[in-house]
Amino acid sequence: MTKFSLFSFGSVRRLPLSGFAPALFALSLSLGTLSLTACGDEQTAFDQTPTQRSQNAVEDLRRELIAAPHGWRVIYFPKTDSLLYSNPDEAINQTALRGSYGYGGHCFTMRFAENNTVETRADFDEETAVRPIVSQYTVNRNSFAQLSFATYTYVHRLANDRFEGASDWLYMGKDPDGNLMFRSANHLLPAREYIRLTRLGAPEEAEAVVQQAVDNRLAFERMVNPQLRIYRGGRTYFRSDYFMKRNVETNQSLLREIKDKRYYLFVFASKRNPIPDYPPKEITGLGSGYTGTEQGLTFRAGLRFDAAKQFYDFERKGNRFEAELVQVYDTLLRSSRYVSKHLHPEGISTGIKAVIYDEGAR
Repeated sequence: MTKFSLFSFGSVRRLPLSGFAPALFALSLSLGTLSLTACGDEQTAFDQTPTQRSQNAVEDLRRELIAAPHGWRVIYFPKTDSLLYSNPDEAINQTALRGSYGYGGHCFTMRFAENNTVETRADFDEETAVRPIVSQYTVNRNSFAQLSFATYTYVHRLANDRFEGASDWLYMGKDPDGNLMFRSANHLLPAREYIRLTRLGAPEEAEAVVQQAVDNRLAFERMVNPQLRIYRGGRTYFRSDYFMKRNVETNQSLLREIKDKRYYLFVFASKRNPIPDYPPKEITGLGSGYTGTEQGLTFRAGLRFDAAKQFYDFERKGNRFEAELVQVYDTLLRSSRYVSKHLHPEGISTGIKAVIYDEGAR
C-alpha cells in the first residue's frame, strides 16, 4: 500500500495555491489517521526514528532541487495582505491613501548544483535579469526541511525590515500543480507571504524567463492610466475609472510608492465631485501586489471577484493584460479551484474575465 508520511518530502502532501496553512493542518490530520491504518509490505515512515525521518526530508528536498537541470522559476512575495483593498464595495479613506499600499513580489530563476551552489537571476532591473550571482545554499532541518541561502544572493535584497523577506525558506509541500511551496518563519499567520518554485523546461529559460518578467512588469508600469474591468458577457462587475497616476507635484510620493512597492490600486469613483478636476468625494477599489512573469503579470494576494474566485495571473496580449477564470478539479484534495485559462486551458469555462488596459492621460 501507499506509504503516508507527515515528514517525508516525497509524500502525497499537496497544498492549494491560497490558504495553504489551514489545508496543511487538515491534511496532516487525515494523513496521521491514515498512517495508523496503513498496512502492507512497505515500511511506514513511523517505523523510522525521528532523526531518520528528518534526514530523509532534507535529502529528498535537496535531491528535488538539484533534479531540475535547467533550474526553477521562483515567484516570491515576502509580504502579502489578503484583506487589504479586497472589497470593491467598501469606501476607501482618501486622506490615508498614501503610505497604505501593500507590497508586491519578485521573479527569480535559480539553478541548484550538487556542490551546494545556486545560480540566481532576478527581476530587480534589466541588469540583474542577465547577470547571475552564484552563492552557497544549504538544506537542513528546522520545523520543516529548510532551504537556506547561506551567502549573499539577490534574495537578500528583500531580507530587511521594509520588505520583511527571509533567506531561510521552510518547505511546505507541493501545490495542486506540482510546484514546490515554501514559507518562512517571519509570518505565523497564513496567506502572509507566497513562495513558489516551478521547474524550468529548457536551458534558455534561466535567463529568458526573468527578462520577459522584467519586460512585462515595465509594460504595466509604463501605462499612463491603467484601469481594470471584471466582467462576464455584457455584465460588468467592477470597472475602475479614476486616474491614479496623475503626474503632478502633489502626487509624486504616491507614484514613487506604486513603483517601489510594486502595488497597484484600481479605483472607482463611487461619488464624483461636482467641481471639475477635483478628487471624487468617495472612492472604492481593488488592489494587490504584483510582479511580472514570462506570460504577463501575477498578483498576490490577488484581485478579488468574490470569496471563492480571485484573479491571480494575467497574460499579456499586445498592450493589454487579460485573464479568464476556469474551474479545475484536484483529485487529491477533492475540491475545485479557479485559475487562469492560459495556465489551465483544459479547465471548465466560467465566462468570468478581467482585462487591464491603458486608458491614457486625461
